[in-house]
Amino acid sequence: MPEAYELAALGNSAVVAPAGHGKTEIITSIAALGRRALILTHTHAGVHALRIRLKRHGVPLSSVAVDTIASWCMRYAHSFPGLAKPPEGMPKNGVEWDQLYRGVIQALQVDAVRDIVSASYDRILIDEYQDCGELQHELAVTLSNCVPTTIFGDPMQGIFEFAGATLRWNGQIHVDFPLAGTLDTPHRWAGKNPALGEWIAEVREQLMLGEPIDLADPRITYRISNDAFDMGALFDGIDGREGSFAAIHCNKTICYRLASAANGGYQAIEEIAANRLNQLAVEWDRAVDVEQRKGAIQSLLNDCFHKHSLGDGEIDSPETLATIALIRESVRSLGDGNGAIQAQQILTLCRRHSRWKLYRSELWRDAERAFGELASLRVGSMVEAANNIRQRTSLTGRLMPIRTVSTPLLLKGLEFDHVVIPDASHFLRERMAQAKLFYVAISRATRSLTISSPSRYIRFDPPDV
Repeated sequence: MPEAYELAALGNSAVVAPAGHGKTEIITSIAALGRRALILTHTHAGVHALRIRLKRHGVPLSSVAVDTIASWCMRYAHSFPGLAKPPEGMPKNGVEWDQLYRGVIQALQVDAVRDIVSASYDRILIDEYQDCGELQHELAVTLSNCVPTTIFGDPMQGIFEFAGATLRWNGQIHVDFPLAGTLDTPHRWAGKNPALGEWIAEVREQLMLGEPIDLADPRITYRISNDAFDMGALFDGIDGREGSFAAIHCNKTICYRLASAANGGYQAIEEIAANRLNQLAVEWDRAVDVEQRKGAIQSLLNDCFHKHSLGDGEIDSPETLATIALIRESVRSLGDGNGAIQAQQILTLCRRHSRWKLYRSELWRDAERAFGELASLRVGSMVEAANNIRQRTSLTGRLMPIRTVSTPLLLKGLEFDHVVIPDASHFLRERMAQAKLFYVAISRATRSLTISSPSRYIRFDPPDV
Protein backbone atom coordinates (compact mmCIF):
# COMPACT_ATOMS: atom_id res chain seq x y z
CA MET A 1 0.00 0.00 0.00
CA PRO A 2 1.55 3.37 -1.00
CA GLU A 3 2.27 5.97 1.69
CA ALA A 4 0.29 9.21 1.88
CA TYR A 5 2.95 11.23 0.06
CA GLU A 6 3.03 8.65 -2.74
CA LEU A 7 -0.76 8.79 -3.13
CA ALA A 8 -0.62 12.58 -3.17
CA ALA A 9 1.82 12.41 -6.08
CA LEU A 10 -0.47 10.16 -8.14
CA GLY A 11 -3.06 11.31 -10.59
CA ASN A 12 -6.56 9.90 -10.31
CA SER A 13 -6.59 6.77 -8.15
CA ALA A 14 -8.62 4.58 -5.82
CA VAL A 15 -7.84 3.22 -2.37
CA VAL A 16 -9.82 0.24 -1.08
CA ALA A 17 -10.32 0.65 2.66
CA PRO A 18 -11.76 -2.26 4.67
CA ALA A 19 -13.53 -1.29 7.87
CA GLY A 20 -11.23 -0.12 10.64
CA HIS A 21 -8.07 0.04 8.53
CA GLY A 22 -7.21 3.74 8.90
CA LYS A 23 -9.08 5.34 6.01
CA THR A 24 -9.79 8.62 7.81
CA GLU A 25 -6.17 8.79 8.94
CA ILE A 26 -4.73 8.51 5.44
CA ILE A 27 -7.26 11.00 4.03
CA THR A 28 -6.15 13.46 6.70
CA SER A 29 -2.48 12.81 5.95
CA ILE A 30 -2.92 13.42 2.21
CA ALA A 31 -4.93 16.60 2.82
CA ALA A 32 -2.13 17.96 5.02
CA LEU A 33 0.43 17.64 2.21
CA GLY A 34 -1.15 19.95 -0.36
CA ARG A 35 -1.98 23.61 -0.76
CA ARG A 36 -5.75 23.20 -0.44
CA ALA A 37 -7.64 19.91 -0.62
CA LEU A 38 -11.37 19.36 -1.09
CA ILE A 39 -12.71 16.39 0.89
CA LEU A 40 -16.18 15.20 -0.04
CA THR A 41 -18.27 12.62 1.80
CA HIS A 42 -21.95 11.69 2.07
CA THR A 43 -23.15 12.76 5.52
CA HIS A 44 -22.80 15.73 7.83
CA ALA A 45 -21.71 13.31 10.55
CA GLY A 46 -18.88 12.22 8.24
CA VAL A 47 -17.92 15.86 7.68
CA HIS A 48 -17.85 16.38 11.44
CA ALA A 49 -15.64 13.32 12.00
CA LEU A 50 -13.19 14.41 9.31
CA ARG A 51 -12.93 17.92 10.71
CA ILE A 52 -12.20 16.54 14.18
CA ARG A 53 -9.43 14.34 12.78
CA LEU A 54 -7.95 17.25 10.81
CA LYS A 55 -7.96 19.44 13.92
CA ARG A 56 -6.30 16.66 15.93
CA HIS A 57 -3.50 16.52 13.37
CA GLY A 58 -3.04 20.28 13.39
CA VAL A 59 -4.29 20.73 9.82
CA PRO A 60 -5.76 24.25 9.56
CA LEU A 61 -9.24 24.33 8.05
CA SER A 62 -8.01 27.18 5.85
CA SER A 63 -5.97 24.61 3.91
CA VAL A 64 -8.74 22.07 3.43
CA ALA A 65 -12.46 22.22 2.60
CA VAL A 66 -14.69 19.44 3.92
CA ASP A 67 -18.25 19.09 2.69
CA THR A 68 -20.93 16.61 1.71
CA ILE A 69 -21.27 15.88 -1.97
CA ALA A 70 -24.83 17.18 -1.85
CA SER A 71 -23.93 20.46 -0.11
CA TRP A 72 -21.00 21.15 -2.44
CA CYS A 73 -23.23 20.58 -5.45
CA MET A 74 -25.93 22.82 -4.01
CA ARG A 75 -23.46 25.65 -3.61
CA TYR A 76 -21.99 25.33 -7.11
CA ALA A 77 -25.37 24.84 -8.78
CA HIS A 78 -26.75 28.01 -7.21
CA SER A 79 -23.55 29.91 -7.99
CA PHE A 80 -24.12 29.18 -11.70
CA PRO A 81 -27.91 28.81 -11.94
CA GLY A 82 -28.00 29.67 -15.63
CA LEU A 83 -25.76 26.73 -16.41
CA ALA A 84 -26.82 24.22 -13.75
CA LYS A 85 -30.56 25.02 -13.65
CA PRO A 86 -31.00 23.61 -10.13
CA PRO A 87 -34.39 22.92 -8.56
CA GLU A 88 -35.69 25.67 -6.29
CA GLY A 89 -34.57 25.31 -2.69
CA MET A 90 -33.56 21.95 -1.25
CA PRO A 91 -34.27 19.01 -3.59
CA LYS A 92 -37.38 17.21 -2.37
CA ASN A 93 -37.08 13.83 -4.10
CA GLY A 94 -34.84 11.63 -6.20
CA VAL A 95 -35.82 13.33 -9.45
CA GLU A 96 -34.79 16.75 -8.12
CA TRP A 97 -31.51 15.41 -6.68
CA ASP A 98 -30.72 13.92 -10.09
CA GLN A 99 -31.52 17.31 -11.65
CA LEU A 100 -29.06 18.95 -9.24
CA TYR A 101 -26.22 16.53 -9.99
CA ARG A 102 -26.79 16.70 -13.75
CA GLY A 103 -26.80 20.48 -13.56
CA VAL A 104 -23.44 20.61 -11.76
CA ILE A 105 -21.96 18.14 -14.24
CA GLN A 106 -23.22 20.36 -17.04
CA ALA A 107 -21.74 23.47 -15.42
CA LEU A 108 -18.39 21.74 -15.06
CA GLN A 109 -18.22 21.38 -18.83
CA VAL A 110 -17.71 25.14 -19.07
CA ASP A 111 -14.05 26.22 -19.05
CA ALA A 112 -14.62 29.15 -16.71
CA VAL A 113 -16.22 26.93 -14.06
CA ARG A 114 -13.53 24.30 -14.46
CA ASP A 115 -10.91 27.01 -14.01
CA ILE A 116 -12.52 28.06 -10.73
CA VAL A 117 -12.38 24.48 -9.41
CA SER A 118 -8.78 24.05 -10.58
CA ALA A 119 -7.76 27.32 -8.94
CA SER A 120 -9.56 26.47 -5.70
CA TYR A 121 -8.12 23.00 -5.03
CA ASP A 122 -4.99 21.04 -5.79
CA ARG A 123 -6.38 17.65 -4.72
CA ILE A 124 -9.88 16.19 -4.35
CA LEU A 125 -10.48 13.30 -1.94
CA ILE A 126 -13.84 11.50 -1.99
CA ASP A 127 -14.76 9.31 0.99
CA GLU A 128 -17.21 6.38 1.25
CA TYR A 129 -17.19 5.92 -2.51
CA GLN A 130 -19.09 2.63 -2.30
CA ASP A 131 -22.18 4.72 -1.42
CA CYS A 132 -22.08 6.71 -4.68
CA GLY A 133 -24.68 6.26 -7.37
CA GLU A 134 -24.22 6.60 -11.11
CA LEU A 135 -24.62 10.39 -11.26
CA GLN A 136 -22.31 10.95 -8.28
CA HIS A 137 -19.73 8.80 -10.06
CA GLU A 138 -20.16 10.86 -13.22
CA LEU A 139 -19.69 13.99 -11.12
CA ALA A 140 -16.49 12.55 -9.58
CA VAL A 141 -15.09 11.69 -13.01
CA THR A 142 -15.89 15.21 -14.22
CA LEU A 143 -14.15 16.72 -11.18
CA SER A 144 -11.17 14.44 -11.73
CA ASN A 145 -10.70 16.03 -15.15
CA CYS A 146 -10.24 19.37 -13.35
CA VAL A 147 -8.19 18.34 -10.30
CA PRO A 148 -6.36 15.05 -9.46
CA THR A 149 -8.84 12.97 -7.46
CA THR A 150 -8.39 10.04 -5.09
CA ILE A 151 -11.40 8.03 -4.00
CA PHE A 152 -11.66 5.89 -0.87
CA GLY A 153 -14.15 3.14 -0.18
CA ASP A 154 -14.83 -0.52 0.38
CA PRO A 155 -16.96 -2.56 -2.00
CA MET A 156 -17.85 -4.82 0.94
CA GLN A 157 -19.51 -1.92 2.74
CA GLY A 158 -21.73 -0.95 -0.18
CA ILE A 159 -25.03 -1.68 1.58
CA PHE A 160 -27.09 1.02 -0.15
CA GLU A 161 -27.82 -1.08 -3.24
CA PHE A 162 -31.54 -0.47 -2.67
CA ALA A 163 -30.88 3.26 -3.16
CA GLY A 164 -29.02 2.81 -6.44
CA ALA A 165 -25.42 2.51 -5.16
CA THR A 166 -24.62 -0.43 -7.42
CA LEU A 167 -21.37 0.62 -9.09
CA ARG A 168 -18.97 -2.21 -9.91
CA TRP A 169 -15.44 -1.50 -8.77
CA ASN A 170 -13.61 -3.57 -11.40
CA GLY A 171 -15.95 -2.88 -14.30
CA GLN A 172 -16.68 0.81 -13.67
CA ILE A 173 -14.86 2.56 -10.84
CA HIS A 174 -11.31 1.37 -11.53
CA VAL A 175 -11.68 2.31 -15.19
CA ASP A 176 -11.62 5.95 -14.14
CA PHE A 177 -9.82 5.59 -10.80
CA PRO A 178 -7.10 2.91 -11.06
CA LEU A 179 -6.47 0.89 -7.92
CA ALA A 180 -3.53 2.33 -5.98
CA GLY A 181 -3.72 -0.20 -3.17
CA THR A 182 -5.72 -1.71 -0.32
CA LEU A 183 -5.26 -0.63 3.29
CA ASP A 184 -3.96 -3.65 5.20
CA THR A 185 -3.36 -2.57 8.81
CA PRO A 186 -6.34 -3.26 11.16
CA HIS A 187 -5.98 -0.17 13.36
CA ARG A 188 -9.46 -0.49 14.91
CA TRP A 189 -8.48 -3.59 16.89
CA ALA A 190 -4.91 -2.68 17.86
CA GLY A 191 -4.59 -2.66 21.64
CA LYS A 192 -8.15 -3.95 21.99
CA ASN A 193 -8.58 -7.37 20.39
CA PRO A 194 -6.20 -8.03 17.48
CA ALA A 195 -7.46 -11.62 17.15
CA LEU A 196 -10.99 -10.35 16.54
CA GLY A 197 -9.65 -8.00 13.87
CA GLU A 198 -7.91 -10.95 12.20
CA TRP A 199 -11.12 -12.98 12.20
CA ILE A 200 -13.15 -10.12 10.68
CA ALA A 201 -10.50 -9.63 7.97
CA GLU A 202 -10.57 -13.36 7.16
CA VAL A 203 -14.37 -13.37 7.04
CA ARG A 204 -14.32 -10.44 4.63
CA GLU A 205 -12.30 -12.51 2.15
CA GLN A 206 -14.54 -15.56 2.68
CA LEU A 207 -17.65 -13.48 2.09
CA MET A 208 -16.26 -12.12 -1.17
CA LEU A 209 -15.63 -15.70 -2.34
CA GLY A 210 -18.98 -17.06 -1.12
CA GLU A 211 -17.30 -19.47 1.30
CA PRO A 212 -18.97 -20.76 4.50
CA ILE A 213 -18.20 -18.88 7.73
CA ASP A 214 -17.48 -20.84 10.91
CA LEU A 215 -19.28 -19.00 13.69
CA ALA A 216 -17.83 -21.30 16.35
CA ASP A 217 -14.36 -19.84 15.88
CA PRO A 218 -12.76 -19.30 19.31
CA ARG A 219 -12.01 -15.64 18.51
CA ILE A 220 -15.72 -14.81 18.82
CA THR A 221 -18.62 -16.05 20.96
CA TYR A 222 -21.20 -18.30 19.31
CA ARG A 223 -24.65 -19.14 20.73
CA ILE A 224 -26.90 -21.77 19.22
CA SER A 225 -30.26 -20.04 18.84
CA ASN A 226 -32.83 -19.33 16.16
CA ASP A 227 -34.57 -16.71 18.30
CA ALA A 228 -33.79 -13.08 17.64
CA PHE A 229 -35.29 -12.33 21.07
CA ASP A 230 -32.88 -14.56 22.97
CA MET A 231 -32.07 -12.08 25.74
CA GLY A 232 -29.12 -14.21 26.84
CA ALA A 233 -27.21 -13.05 23.76
CA LEU A 234 -27.78 -9.43 24.75
CA PHE A 235 -27.13 -9.69 28.46
CA ASP A 236 -25.04 -12.75 29.41
CA GLY A 237 -21.72 -11.51 30.80
CA ILE A 238 -22.65 -7.88 30.30
CA ASP A 239 -21.96 -6.95 33.92
CA GLY A 240 -18.31 -7.89 33.56
CA ARG A 241 -17.74 -5.78 30.45
CA GLU A 242 -17.06 -2.09 30.19
CA GLY A 243 -17.63 0.14 27.19
CA SER A 244 -20.29 0.52 24.53
CA PHE A 245 -22.65 -2.20 23.29
CA ALA A 246 -24.62 -2.63 20.07
CA ALA A 247 -27.14 -5.28 19.09
CA ILE A 248 -27.53 -5.28 15.30
CA HIS A 249 -30.47 -6.62 13.28
CA CYS A 250 -31.44 -5.69 9.71
CA ASN A 251 -35.14 -5.31 10.45
CA LYS A 252 -35.99 -1.92 11.99
CA THR A 253 -39.22 -3.21 13.55
CA ILE A 254 -37.34 -6.11 15.18
CA CYS A 255 -34.87 -3.56 16.59
CA TYR A 256 -37.68 -1.64 18.26
CA ARG A 257 -39.17 -4.85 19.64
CA LEU A 258 -35.76 -5.97 20.89
CA ALA A 259 -35.30 -2.66 22.69
CA SER A 260 -38.73 -3.07 24.27
CA ALA A 261 -38.03 -6.68 25.27
CA ALA A 262 -34.74 -5.58 26.79
CA ASN A 263 -36.80 -3.40 29.16
CA GLY A 264 -34.81 -0.29 28.37
CA GLY A 265 -31.47 -2.09 28.79
CA TYR A 266 -30.79 -1.26 25.12
CA GLN A 267 -31.99 1.88 23.36
CA ALA A 268 -33.25 1.97 19.78
CA ILE A 269 -31.95 4.87 17.69
CA GLU A 270 -33.81 6.78 15.02
CA GLU A 271 -33.13 7.40 11.35
CA ILE A 272 -32.00 10.90 10.41
CA ALA A 273 -35.22 11.32 8.41
CA ALA A 274 -37.08 11.21 11.77
CA ASN A 275 -40.21 9.70 10.25
CA ARG A 276 -41.87 8.92 13.60
CA LEU A 277 -41.21 12.43 14.91
CA ASN A 278 -42.70 13.86 11.71
CA GLN A 279 -45.75 11.62 12.16
CA LEU A 280 -46.25 13.01 15.67
CA ALA A 281 -45.89 16.56 14.35
CA VAL A 282 -48.52 16.05 11.64
CA GLU A 283 -50.94 14.43 14.10
CA TRP A 284 -50.46 17.29 16.54
CA ASP A 285 -51.00 20.05 13.98
CA ARG A 286 -54.15 18.33 12.71
CA ALA A 287 -55.61 17.81 16.18
CA VAL A 288 -58.72 19.93 16.76
CA ASP A 289 -59.47 19.08 20.41
CA VAL A 290 -57.99 17.72 23.63
CA GLU A 291 -58.80 14.11 22.77
CA GLN A 292 -56.90 14.21 19.49
CA ARG A 293 -53.87 15.85 21.14
CA LYS A 294 -54.02 13.22 23.87
CA GLY A 295 -54.24 10.51 21.20
CA ALA A 296 -51.08 11.78 19.47
CA ILE A 297 -49.13 11.65 22.75
CA GLN A 298 -50.59 8.27 23.71
CA SER A 299 -49.54 6.80 20.35
CA LEU A 300 -46.00 8.08 20.84
CA LEU A 301 -45.97 6.73 24.39
CA ASN A 302 -46.95 3.28 23.15
CA ASP A 303 -44.07 3.34 20.67
CA CYS A 304 -41.42 4.46 23.17
CA PHE A 305 -42.11 2.77 26.52
CA HIS A 306 -42.26 -0.80 27.78
CA LYS A 307 -45.04 -0.77 30.40
CA HIS A 308 -45.15 -3.13 33.36
CA SER A 309 -48.53 -3.97 34.87
CA LEU A 310 -49.02 -4.28 38.58
CA GLY A 311 -48.96 -7.85 39.86
CA ASP A 312 -51.43 -9.35 42.31
CA GLY A 313 -51.22 -7.49 45.58
CA GLU A 314 -48.80 -4.86 44.20
CA ILE A 315 -49.46 -1.15 44.53
CA ASP A 316 -47.71 1.88 43.12
CA SER A 317 -45.39 3.86 45.34
CA PRO A 318 -46.53 7.30 46.55
CA GLU A 319 -44.02 8.86 44.14
CA THR A 320 -45.50 6.99 41.17
CA LEU A 321 -49.05 7.86 42.22
CA ALA A 322 -48.07 11.52 42.44
CA THR A 323 -46.53 11.32 38.94
CA ILE A 324 -49.71 9.74 37.55
CA ALA A 325 -51.80 12.52 39.11
CA LEU A 326 -49.59 15.21 37.56
CA ILE A 327 -49.79 13.55 34.14
CA ARG A 328 -53.59 13.47 34.32
CA GLU A 329 -53.69 17.11 35.36
CA SER A 330 -51.52 18.10 32.39
CA VAL A 331 -53.65 16.02 30.03
CA ARG A 332 -56.81 17.84 31.16
CA SER A 333 -55.23 21.19 30.23
CA LEU A 334 -53.99 20.12 26.77
CA GLY A 335 -56.58 22.36 25.20
CA ASP A 336 -55.02 25.51 26.63
CA GLY A 337 -53.30 27.57 23.93
CA ASN A 338 -51.34 25.45 21.48
CA GLY A 339 -50.96 22.74 24.15
CA ALA A 340 -47.19 22.55 23.73
CA ILE A 341 -46.28 23.50 27.32
CA GLN A 342 -48.60 20.82 28.68
CA ALA A 343 -47.33 18.25 26.17
CA GLN A 344 -43.73 18.93 27.15
CA GLN A 345 -44.69 18.52 30.82
CA ILE A 346 -46.38 15.20 30.07
CA LEU A 347 -43.32 13.87 28.25
CA THR A 348 -41.06 14.89 31.13
CA LEU A 349 -43.38 13.30 33.71
CA CYS A 350 -43.62 10.03 31.79
CA ARG A 351 -39.89 9.49 32.33
CA ARG A 352 -40.56 9.43 36.10
CA HIS A 353 -43.16 6.64 36.00
CA SER A 354 -41.49 3.72 37.77
CA ARG A 355 -43.31 1.04 35.75
CA TRP A 356 -42.58 2.58 32.36
CA LYS A 357 -39.17 1.88 30.80
CA LEU A 358 -38.13 4.14 27.93
CA TYR A 359 -36.48 2.32 25.00
CA ARG A 360 -36.65 4.97 22.26
CA SER A 361 -35.07 7.75 24.28
CA GLU A 362 -33.75 9.61 21.23
CA LEU A 363 -37.24 9.91 19.74
CA TRP A 364 -38.73 10.91 23.08
CA ARG A 365 -36.01 13.54 23.65
CA ASP A 366 -36.52 14.97 20.15
CA ALA A 367 -40.26 15.18 20.77
CA GLU A 368 -39.61 17.04 24.04
CA ARG A 369 -37.38 19.49 22.19
CA ALA A 370 -39.91 19.99 19.41
CA PHE A 371 -42.68 20.74 21.91
CA GLY A 372 -40.26 23.13 23.64
CA GLU A 373 -39.74 25.04 20.39
CA LEU A 374 -43.50 25.20 19.80
CA ALA A 375 -44.10 26.34 23.40
CA SER A 376 -41.58 29.16 23.01
CA LEU A 377 -43.40 30.37 19.88
CA ARG A 378 -40.13 30.27 17.89
CA VAL A 379 -42.05 28.23 15.30
CA GLY A 380 -45.61 28.35 14.05
CA SER A 381 -46.30 24.62 13.92
CA MET A 382 -45.14 21.28 15.29
CA VAL A 383 -44.10 20.26 11.77
CA GLU A 384 -41.77 23.25 11.58
CA ALA A 385 -40.36 22.39 15.02
CA ALA A 386 -39.76 18.77 14.01
CA ASN A 387 -37.98 19.90 10.84
CA ASN A 388 -35.67 22.10 12.91
CA ILE A 389 -34.83 19.18 15.20
CA ARG A 390 -34.17 16.91 12.21
CA GLN A 391 -31.88 19.44 10.54
CA ARG A 392 -29.83 19.92 13.70
CA THR A 393 -29.46 16.16 14.10
CA SER A 394 -28.29 15.79 10.50
CA LEU A 395 -25.56 18.35 11.18
CA THR A 396 -24.38 17.11 14.58
CA GLY A 397 -25.04 13.37 14.31
CA ARG A 398 -26.63 11.18 16.94
CA LEU A 399 -25.66 10.92 20.59
CA MET A 400 -25.17 7.19 21.00
CA PRO A 401 -26.49 5.53 24.17
CA ILE A 402 -24.12 3.16 25.96
CA ARG A 403 -26.25 0.22 24.77
CA THR A 404 -27.74 0.53 21.29
CA VAL A 405 -29.93 -1.70 19.15
CA SER A 406 -30.21 -0.77 15.50
CA THR A 407 -29.65 -1.75 11.89
CA PRO A 408 -26.40 -1.97 9.88
CA LEU A 409 -27.65 0.97 7.80
CA LEU A 410 -27.81 3.27 10.82
CA LEU A 411 -24.66 1.99 12.54
CA LYS A 412 -22.42 1.97 9.48
CA GLY A 413 -19.32 4.08 10.11
CA LEU A 414 -19.57 3.68 13.90
CA GLU A 415 -17.74 1.31 16.23
CA PHE A 416 -18.61 -0.29 19.56
CA ASP A 417 -16.63 -2.20 22.14
CA HIS A 418 -19.06 -5.10 22.13
CA VAL A 419 -21.44 -6.21 19.37
CA VAL A 420 -24.22 -8.81 19.43
CA ILE A 421 -25.77 -10.26 16.27
CA PRO A 422 -29.13 -11.87 17.18
CA ASP A 423 -30.01 -14.85 14.94
CA ALA A 424 -27.52 -14.23 12.12
CA SER A 425 -29.62 -16.37 9.76
CA HIS A 426 -31.89 -13.34 9.28
CA PHE A 427 -29.26 -11.78 7.00
CA LEU A 428 -30.03 -14.55 4.49
CA ARG A 429 -33.59 -13.24 4.22
CA GLU A 430 -32.52 -9.76 3.15
CA ARG A 431 -33.46 -8.93 -0.43
CA MET A 432 -30.14 -7.25 -1.33
CA ALA A 433 -26.52 -6.98 -0.12
CA GLN A 434 -26.74 -9.88 2.32
CA ALA A 435 -23.00 -10.53 2.65
CA LYS A 436 -22.21 -6.82 2.80
CA LEU A 437 -24.76 -6.19 5.54
CA PHE A 438 -23.26 -9.06 7.57
CA TYR A 439 -19.74 -7.67 7.12
CA VAL A 440 -20.77 -4.16 8.15
CA ALA A 441 -22.47 -5.58 11.24
CA ILE A 442 -19.56 -7.70 12.47
CA SER A 443 -16.93 -5.05 11.74
CA ARG A 444 -18.51 -2.60 14.21
CA ALA A 445 -17.06 -4.68 17.11
CA THR A 446 -13.66 -3.74 18.58
CA ARG A 447 -13.38 -5.91 21.72
CA SER A 448 -15.95 -8.70 21.55
CA LEU A 449 -18.42 -10.15 19.07
CA THR A 450 -21.30 -12.47 19.96
CA ILE A 451 -23.29 -14.16 17.20
CA SER A 452 -26.33 -16.36 17.68
CA SER A 453 -27.51 -18.64 14.90
CA PRO A 454 -29.28 -21.99 14.56
CA SER A 455 -26.30 -23.37 12.65
CA ARG A 456 -22.55 -23.18 13.29
CA TYR A 457 -21.90 -22.37 9.63
CA ILE A 458 -23.41 -19.61 7.54
CA ARG A 459 -22.79 -18.98 3.85
CA PHE A 460 -23.79 -16.10 1.59
CA ASP A 461 -23.75 -15.85 -2.18
CA PRO A 462 -20.74 -13.86 -3.42
CA PRO A 463 -21.67 -10.16 -3.39
CA ASP A 464 -21.73 -7.84 -6.38
CA VAL A 465 -18.52 -5.81 -6.06
